[in-house]
Amino acid sequence: MIDLWSCVCVVLLLWYAAILMVAVVGVTELLFNYTTQKFFTLDKSEYEPVTILRPIKGIDPELETCLECSFQQAYAVNALEVILCVDSAADESMPILKRLIAKYPEVDAKILVSPTDNHGNSVDHFGPNPKVNNLAKGFLAAKYDIVWIMDSNVWGHPNLLVNSIKSLNHNLVDGGRTNWTWGPSAGRKVKLVHHVPLAMSITAQSSLWDKLGVKLDETFLFSSHCKFYVGLNKLSPAPCVNGKSNMFRRSDLDEAVARIPNANNPFFSDPSVKLHAQQLASEGPGHSLKFFSKYIGEDNMIAIALWEFLFSRTSLTSDVVIQPLNKSETSKHGIVEFFKRRIRWLRVRKYMVYSATLVEPTTESIVNGVFGTLSISYLMFGEVFIKKFFMLHMILWYLSDTCQYRMLMSRIESYARPVWFSCQFNWYEWTCVWMLREVFALPIWIIAMLGHEIDWRGRPFRIKPDLTAEEL
Repeated sequence: MIDLWSCVCVVLLLWYAAILMVAVVGVTELLFNYTTQKFFTLDKSEYEPVTILRPIKGIDPELETCLECSFQQAYAVNALEVILCVDSAADESMPILKRLIAKYPEVDAKILVSPTDNHGNSVDHFGPNPKVNNLAKGFLAAKYDIVWIMDSNVWGHPNLLVNSIKSLNHNLVDGGRTNWTWGPSAGRKVKLVHHVPLAMSITAQSSLWDKLGVKLDETFLFSSHCKFYVGLNKLSPAPCVNGKSNMFRRSDLDEAVARIPNANNPFFSDPSVKLHAQQLASEGPGHSLKFFSKYIGEDNMIAIALWEFLFSRTSLTSDVVIQPLNKSETSKHGIVEFFKRRIRWLRVRKYMVYSATLVEPTTESIVNGVFGTLSISYLMFGEVFIKKFFMLHMILWYLSDTCQYRMLMSRIESYARPVWFSCQFNWYEWTCVWMLREVFALPIWIIAMLGHEIDWRGRPFRIKPDLTAEEL
């Protein structure tokens, strides 16, 4: 007779195997498609006009270098428009923006500033999401249908636009044609192209303790986040999109929002949400982005709208975008900020994709290793917990993450990379930060799941049952 613990162990083993499968898919994709740089080419007829939108507020680390990459894209200059969006004419980034426009007079570029009221406050307020509020004017003013929204604090290599257009128009995923004939993504066309987000500490001369916060961010994005982001996007059971760098057609988003009022969809079911979509659709082309100002995670909600209403899928191009990070004023502050960022986005995801967030700790090395060790120890050896198996699991996970990190760094090194990039590898630093990141993962998740308030840009928010955000 099978006892209860045997049944539990079978479930744990199956889940352990499922998580390992996604991880292996991610690592395999990284090894085969991210080790060497892809430089696609386009025929003259394929240079479809593109508008690049960069939302800017204040001065981020290496802001000028990050913004300049939009002007340096290896693309037909007569098919390119760059719009730099700011909320205020007094924004401290303005001298940098003007300098870039003057430096590249051949590029059709301009600065769009939000109109203000009598008190000097921006009137472009459509919801609690400041990024969407800032972008809306650029989205409406864009000359071209294809828009590439890229955060101001990330850098991309010069062939990124060509690779993205190739993927969008030729239905490519990780540089290869989609050929899924089964599962949720079967038969879907690519309607949104995005890129793997990475972060890099640019304070190489500081001690590890001084830059620990930013190194934790770097390690998380180069290891756990990267492999599962790539793996889930390859399997594509549902849209999984980070908003650092996204490309799609404005007309597609307009169409998706216009379909919301007449659809029965769990993500957009609230009557007030449907009414808002109907109102914006009636205003004409280019107003659809405003609809997503009510969501904190506008990136994933845009991907969901395109997935649900246009029977589409998202695509990675086997490219990365990199956010340079400076150390905080104190090491303690840096670690606290890392915790806050992870807690904030886990709480956002908790409301948007509750089931996925609930099982997220099982994708981390320690919890996943405990599941695997418990199940294999009992089912195969009749023991409670074989420590040697757990240690083997952790060592293999560490070696996989280390190889992945080195491979991605070598890949970036092959680019025409920015001056702040450093490919120096310090094994001691990497190992210490990796171990801390793995240990911190579960406590961060517990804190996120127990709380409800989301601290975003110094303001508290909560997510309502209809997934929209409300400022407290």
